[in-house]
Amino acid sequence: MAIFTGGKSRAINSPRHLTLRHARRNVYKARKAKGLALLGEDDDGPDLLPGEERLNSFWAPSLVAGPQYTVTAEQTVTAKNNDQPLLLLSQQTFSVDAPQFMLPEQSVYSVYPPSGYPEENRMLPHVVLSDPHLPWERIGSPSTEGNGDTRRRVPWLALFTFTQEELKLNPGDLKGLPNLPAGQEWEQTSTLSMKMTVGQMRGITNAANPIQDGEEEFRNVNDKKGEFILIKSNLFKSLFSAFDENGNRIEKDKPDVSQYTYLSHVRKINTTGMAIGGTEDVGIFSIVVGARSGPMHNKTPVSVAVHLVSIEGVEQMTFPNPEEKQFVSLCSLHSWNYTVMPPNMLNVYDSFVNLGRSLSVLRPPQDVIDSLKGNRVSERLAKRLEDGFTLVKYRMQTGESTMAFYRSPFTPTVVPKNPYFDTCSNSGQDFQILDQELGIVDVTYSSAWNLGRVLAVGDQGFTAALSRLRGAIHKLAMHKIKLAAAKKLGGETSVRTLAEVLDGMKHTVNRLNEMSEGLPTETPDPVDGPSDPATSPTSSWVRWFRPILGPKKTRALDLNNRIIEQQYLEAATEAALELSLAQGSDEKHQIVYDETNSPVSTDWMVVLAFVMDRMFLSGVPAHYLISDPSHLSPESLKFFYIDPNWVDAMIDGTLSLGNEKGTDMDRAAIKEAVNRFIKHLPEEQKHRPQVPTYGFYLRSDLVTMFPDLKVDTVRKDQEAPPQAPLLRHEIVADGVMLGLLDRTPGSVDFDTLIFTQPPHQPCFAVGNSLGADHLTVNMRKQYTVDKEERKLDPSNPQLPFKPPIEQRPTSKDNFFLWNTVPRAVQPDVEDDLRLLRSTRFAKVQLDMLNDKNLMKPYKHPKNPEGPDIVPFEDDTPNSALFAMQLTEPIYYLEIDLKKSGSGQPVPAIASLQPPENTTMIRSLAFAAPEGPQTLRTLHSTNHPIVPKLFPSTAASDDEDSGSEDDSDHPFLRPRAASTAASSIFSLDTSEPASLAYSPCDAPHIRSIPTVTSPILPPSPSTPHFARLATRAAIAPEDPAGPPVFKCTAYTPNQNAIYTNSLNLPKDIVFSILVSNTQSNYMLKEFDVCIPLGDTKYQGRNMLMKTYQGAGATILSNLRFNALLQFSKLHDPELDVLILRLLPRSSSGFVSVRKVYELSSILSLAYLNDYGKGDRVVRLITLAYFRGARERDPIRGEFEVVLSNDG
Repeated sequence: MAIFTGGKSRAINSPRHLTLRHARRNVYKARKAKGLALLGEDDDGPDLLPGEERLNSFWAPSLVAGPQYTVTAEQTVTAKNNDQPLLLLSQQTFSVDAPQFMLPEQSVYSVYPPSGYPEENRMLPHVVLSDPHLPWERIGSPSTEGNGDTRRRVPWLALFTFTQEELKLNPGDLKGLPNLPAGQEWEQTSTLSMKMTVGQMRGITNAANPIQDGEEEFRNVNDKKGEFILIKSNLFKSLFSAFDENGNRIEKDKPDVSQYTYLSHVRKINTTGMAIGGTEDVGIFSIVVGARSGPMHNKTPVSVAVHLVSIEGVEQMTFPNPEEKQFVSLCSLHSWNYTVMPPNMLNVYDSFVNLGRSLSVLRPPQDVIDSLKGNRVSERLAKRLEDGFTLVKYRMQTGESTMAFYRSPFTPTVVPKNPYFDTCSNSGQDFQILDQELGIVDVTYSSAWNLGRVLAVGDQGFTAALSRLRGAIHKLAMHKIKLAAAKKLGGETSVRTLAEVLDGMKHTVNRLNEMSEGLPTETPDPVDGPSDPATSPTSSWVRWFRPILGPKKTRALDLNNRIIEQQYLEAATEAALELSLAQGSDEKHQIVYDETNSPVSTDWMVVLAFVMDRMFLSGVPAHYLISDPSHLSPESLKFFYIDPNWVDAMIDGTLSLGNEKGTDMDRAAIKEAVNRFIKHLPEEQKHRPQVPTYGFYLRSDLVTMFPDLKVDTVRKDQEAPPQAPLLRHEIVADGVMLGLLDRTPGSVDFDTLIFTQPPHQPCFAVGNSLGADHLTVNMRKQYTVDKEERKLDPSNPQLPFKPPIEQRPTSKDNFFLWNTVPRAVQPDVEDDLRLLRSTRFAKVQLDMLNDKNLMKPYKHPKNPEGPDIVPFEDDTPNSALFAMQLTEPIYYLEIDLKKSGSGQPVPAIASLQPPENTTMIRSLAFAAPEGPQTLRTLHSTNHPIVPKLFPSTAASDDEDSGSEDDSDHPFLRPRAASTAASSIFSLDTSEPASLAYSPCDAPHIRSIPTVTSPILPPSPSTPHFARLATRAAIAPEDPAGPPVFKCTAYTPNQNAIYTNSLNLPKDIVFSILVSNTQSNYMLKEFDVCIPLGDTKYQGRNMLMKTYQGAGATILSNLRFNALLQFSKLHDPELDVLILRLLPRSSSGFVSVRKVYELSSILSLAYLNDYGKGDRVVRLITLAYFRGARERDPIRGEFEVVLSNDG
């Protein structure tokens, strides 16, 4: 919402506006101290200190709306040869446009009481407007315009409270309304107003209205739409009449609107610590206070409607005859309902007190956790809930629905960085954790990774900037590596940069002559003497003896080259760090871009801002932050710690876009640049960039009542630290406030939390007590001297005058009118008026403040002989002074986060304290404390490793001829060995598998390792069943021959099939890698045959007796389906389970050129228990191809180990 600042806006469109504005102001102050501030730059901060406000009676525009204005331009032209001057006149008529029957959007900043909320009857509702000029943009009282009063002005807006009975219309009450189309009827809104055009409202024959024909301000208004309320003529007359000292209405022909002069004023405030207003340094608001209180005879809660009405034209009206005009129409510009409570109900003070008792951490209620204790599983589950976890529904990749653990980034305990999460992920499933005691997967961090990716995809600007930044990093890195490689191949002078070329141009002519003559161009060697001119590197003779590089060698400088790949990460990191600098950097003096200077790369500016916004949890949906509603109960204050692993996983997903190479080293380089930004200390600031580590949620009706509820982290007597106290402060939902900080609750820097009512959203009340038969008012002291002299008053400035003013309905000159007819005339009449006599109230207030017996003058202690200090001097009652009397005391809640006298945090937040040997620092303003320190940097900075299907240095059959000595150079591709047993397309089996997997990964997401070396002992003698194997499982490859299938089987994360004495069902992974796939074979089916039998079977070891599990699933090659089938094969006495892998093709086959692996998983198989030790089990494979091999498959076999570890 836009906030009026008087032309000094400091708004920053960022969720980190608090820290950014704080940093930029520090930079401005540092530059100003050095005399380097730019011309026109002004950021000294607001002219009001935190907690201060300035009141004005009104802010009227120079020209009000309504009348017609004429501007006249006059010019006199005088010619030298003519004595008669020429007078030129020009006139232009114009009018000022301003709201009249409807307010612009966001004009209403806040209202009190909030819609639907309860409040006492003595409270006067009010509305806060975001435009300080709005109540005076139109003329409210033409009779007082131009009277010379510069202290007061009648607004054109007034606020009234109505009961349901005062506005409810019965069918037939209104006459003259036009008929609506069939099926439609005139209806009142929830606040009992009616929507219609001005012309339709004026057509109601039994209702008067303030729109006067012929008046300039009401020209051509009949077609304008608005909402209108119709109040009874007698009530209208009471609201706009003066009353005598006995409470009798003074009968006049025309309404009197002067009393509403005192019910509108302007407040300029310092917005520090406010959730909405805090987007600016200062805010200027206009406030309209209600003139009527709520009913006082109610025994139960009563709903009332509040309307902000236009009183423009009311003063020119004539009071209507109630017999002819039963109603008067007024335009309602804004309205809402609230509930008036009976006496002695909950109020603001009680709400603050109850809130202070609810301090806790963000987790389920303790009684829920205690109810789970009993057995081992329940206690483990209770421990999980105590750590902030909740159970969620989770659908696995295989399609099964199960449950999983999830925890939001806001945790009730300190979570250390997970050492296993130091590597970037390409899918997020690397971040899943299996609770081995409960058998439930924790999807917290994988969900965070996926959320980060979704947030990034949804931001088109960031996605484009990230892609361009990746391209820039890759270009700079590869240029540097290629340059170094070329120089290593041909010498330092073989490739020269632009700077080197320009530097050597002064010697170009001489060297050209030397080259043509074959003369040496270098200094003679002191040992060997001068070199032979014919063999000099620069000699024209040498060019004819240089080896010719083939095309394959020139294409070796890419990431498929192992040496290039090994050097790429370092080069990419240097490129990212270079792009993250600010303008003005050079080799000797590097300036890091810190969001207060100009960047070298605008793409880096966008990426950094997006990443930092995510570290502030901006844009994260609420159900990710609060995983269960029970964690944040109503009327509670909950603190939490921000899990760095969760944030790290989300940012890893964010930066995963644009990954074209699998092994994403560009992402790791970008993270290093982000970490440098977080670690560096800018030259013109006293602290590092702030990153939130802790925070709180406040859920209370107080947040709804006061959206700008002020939050402070230091007391008034404490010195504020140089960092921004709050890093993020927002109202995230109705009645829910979020605050993020970078310091530990209960620490030296954060030992208290203070909530204060905002000065521009106070409560206004008729008096301290209001009932059906009494009014009690404590008249407060006010001062016209500055606050330093105010403190010298020997009487307490905070205490009101004594005794309080007591009034009753029968008293003389009351401040408040209970009834239209005085109680002395009709004792049994109910409170039908409930109107504040603001004119009388303001006059009595001014008289008491000017009374020297009440506001006694006093001497200055340092000048006892000097003149008296007169605390108050004024002669005009005004709305600003009257508003200070109506304002209720400003309540604040101060929460101690430390035990008094102990220096330890209160027990409710003790779980948020970091370990004793770790100092959690996020921004260093002072000397760093001793001991281990951790900055909130990104942890997963190792690039992901993706197994390659081809070796990094594969040769080509089109290798051109070249020098044989070049074949050993690390940057050139080696020739393929010309043997029949090898293939240029085969997998590189000379390297071991380089991936290690965490033991807590979930079974369905574990990757299939590439087994590249034999893991089985020598096979025993082949039994009779092996006669089916007519071809070895791994045979020498023939480029023109059929594909080669390399098969093995194991339990996940193992190198064999493991079981134990419990003999629980196991998942079995069948790893099937395919090579020699450059032929034209068309694969129709591939089978793995598993002989079935128990441990008593003679002659061979059996894997399982039978299979009754969940079935088989293909792992990654979605071109195939996995099916199971029982069969006898060639032995009628032997049952076989066949794992059939069939192409998903309408033709029934697929080219082997598209098949690299067929790995699948067999779920929940009961394995045979042979006792402790290892058993070798042989399995058979059958490969069916289109053509001759459709009925005669190529058979093979492979061995697996069934291991029992007891």
